[in-house]
Amino acid sequence: AAAPLALLLIILAVVAIVEPRVVHLSNLKEVVIQASPIAILALGAMVVLLTGGIDLSAGFGVAMVAVAMVGSMGFDGGLVQGLVVALCFGLGLGLVNGLLVGVVRIPAFIATLATFTAVQGVTLLKAKDAMLIVSDPTLLRIGTGSVAGISFPVVIATGVALVMAVLLRMTRFGLRTYALGSGEPDAARLSGVPVARHLVMVYLLAGLLTAITGVLIAGRSGVVAPNIGGVSLLLDAIAATVLGGTSIYGGRGTVWGTLVGAVII
Repeated sequence: AAAPLALLLIILAVVAIVEPRVVHLSNLKEVVIQASPIAILALGAMVVLLTGGIDLSAGFGVAMVAVAMVGSMGFDGGLVQGLVVALCFGLGLGLVNGLLVGVVRIPAFIATLATFTAVQGVTLLKAKDAMLIVSDPTLLRIGTGSVAGISFPVVIATGVALVMAVLLRMTRFGLRTYALGSGEPDAARLSGVPVARHLVMVYLLAGLLTAITGVLIAGRSGVVAPNIGGVSLLLDAIAATVLGGTSIYGGRGTVWGTLVGAVII
């Protein structure tokens, strides 16, 4: 569990020798702020990886959420309407992935690769190759503001991490999630775990975290385009989980390690 932190400390030590200005407090604070959306999306990737699956649609899912939210706010809609739209699109993506993987039993790689392509198309269709400007001051404050000197993205990422830690370590949901990735699904099913229903719940949770990430990135950037998330953000999130100690084969991973991995990225 200490390996990701040790890696981070080694990186900081090497960087401090090469360029001391990089490890200045103000720069490190900016690094943590930049890591916050990656951390939230990485926690969604982690919970899917724990079951032995993978979600390739999350990167463009972030873009779809951001475009749909800002687009709906542009049609005389307020922030509340925009957040509802973001939530619906994120959960909708998670539901489709969960049904394909859990109920239809399509391998997660194939299922989410298909939704990846579909989500990319929906995003391009809705954005119409246009740049959407974020004009709502509250949304901009969520992305760039602070409370008690702590950036809102950091506060939100910390809150999400605490909820995820409790959910995975202190609830039946967490126990079943680790169980699915630790052995064969058939073994979990024989042990009384409703595998299909649980996988749907896992992908719904990942979709929720995708929606939160989309909201944060839209508020922070101020301008939303179809490529605001995409493959690069997805790879960052998956890399953060793996660097944080999550096994790509399932059954092993921690919230703390994933957070450290996001900072390393």
